[in-house]
Amino acid sequence: MIDVSEVMGFSQKQKDAMAGSTGRVNIWDGSVRSGKTYTWAILMLSLVAAYTGSAAIVITGKNRDSIYRNVFEPIETLTLFIPVKKYVVYRQGAPRATIFGKQVHIIGANDAGAESKIRGMTIGLAFADEITLLHPAFFKQLLSRLSKSYSKLFCTTNPDSQNHWLRKDYLVRVPGCMHYDTKTQPENQLTDWTYWHFTMDDNPSLTTAYKNNLKKEYTGMWFLRFIQGLWVAAEGAIYSMWDESKHVVDPEDMPPMETIIALGIDYGTTHPTTGIMLGMGTDRKLYAVDEWAPGRLTNAALTADLKEWLTSHDYPQWIYYDPAAASFGLQLHEDGVQRITTANNDVLDGIRTISSLLDNGQLFVSSRCKNLIDEIPGVKSADVVYEFFRIVGDRLAGIGSGTGLGVVGH
Repeated sequence: MIDVSEVMGFSQKQKDAMAGSTGRVNIWDGSVRSGKTYTWAILMLSLVAAYTGSAAIVITGKNRDSIYRNVFEPIETLTLFIPVKKYVVYRQGAPRATIFGKQVHIIGANDAGAESKIRGMTIGLAFADEITLLHPAFFKQLLSRLSKSYSKLFCTTNPDSQNHWLRKDYLVRVPGCMHYDTKTQPENQLTDWTYWHFTMDDNPSLTTAYKNNLKKEYTGMWFLRFIQGLWVAAEGAIYSMWDESKHVVDPEDMPPMETIIALGIDYGTTHPTTGIMLGMGTDRKLYAVDEWAPGRLTNAALTADLKEWLTSHDYPQWIYYDPAAASFGLQLHEDGVQRITTANNDVLDGIRTISSLLDNGQLFVSSRCKNLIDEIPGVKSADVVYEFFRIVGDRLAGIGSGTGLGVVGH
């Protein structure tokens, strides 16, 4: 067994993470080459060696090949592991390993069907490599399998986008985490989770020259994500200035609306129909105040649902819909929906407008607009610009010349 307290050459962060990861779930994230996976492997060996429970031990990752590459290959090749590697028996691709005489299940988990691999198991120790690459259904199932009082999960990952399910559904609820949402209600806090953030400076094996070279080689989003270890928008994201912590506001924190400018509707054929209601606050800023999300319905059912939804809102000056959705527009007319017109699908103007408004603190989104919030961060590359503007831009099409801003609209 490796006695962690006696391992020399570790940084203070590495020592603190190994000693302090005592929660039910323990997340280690951060930059590349920060030493987190190497340190995590040492902790894994230490915990498996000392394990006396009856529940299963699991190591999981994207697939068995990646688990071998990130976990077992370093144990086989690095000098530090020479004293213990004879106690670690694993053949690449195999479903099980033997570590200090104990059976360890090796499970790939990058698709929805992976959760069936652990269904019915009782897990005492679980180790997840690159957890952001796991399917969320598998992760939920994994949490439910940690049913013993001593069950614990230890995870590593590099950062992903701010909209990733791990951050959005879990990390924002971990007190003390850099992602923690201070508005989280006490009953929703994940108080039995620990979180540790690493950078290259936490890896004492790296030379200053090597770290400086990496810092020069990565730029933009990649510098923020891989060097600083921050969760930021994907490369090529159209709305790279989008920051959920800055641009999303709770309804109770919004000013009174001076006017409801428009409801922009994206009519779905391959995706659900949704709409965003846009208002101007008394502070002269624009707010996506609410979201209409009726799901997949017939045209007649959609207009009926829309009319009912509008009864609980101030009626917008205009209701915009995609000009390609002619059948839906006809249904709106036939059902007597007032103030309807087609949106202006000038893609580049729309992108410039919304980007400028977000960048200058003139456009905010209510936390009620869950679909819009989900879609904005991940949209990227020029070849999806048009589809993006149909899905998101049309919803904000009510930003028009009537606002005095001279931007997209009818």
